[in-house]
Amino acid sequence: MNIKVKILSKCLYCDGKAYLPAGETVDTQGEKYMRYLPCPKCNGTGSTGKWINLYEFKQLLQQAECPHEHVVSNGGHHYSAGEIWDDLQEICSDCGEVLE
Repeated sequence: MNIKVKILSKCLYCDGKAYLPAGETVDTQGEKYMRYLPCPKCNGTGSTGKWINLYEFKQLLQQAECPHEHVVSNGGHHYSAGEIWDDLQEICSDCGEVLE
């Protein structure tokens, strides 16, 4: 038997922000401002439905209950063509959750 559970997860298209920049415009007083429109993928909710199996659901429950006492950093700082960036991630050693 293959049982699945539908969960809400962060919309990957808008990164959970729900609204995206739609371009600059000018208000009635001549001041420029950025217009925002709802994300076309999640309709402005910031989340999307996702079907997962019971094993994945169990992992999510364990991650939600974990105190994240043992955290390791993964990645590093990079420099290329005059630009600096990093791909650092903090990961809980106990449950495996990638912390933001």
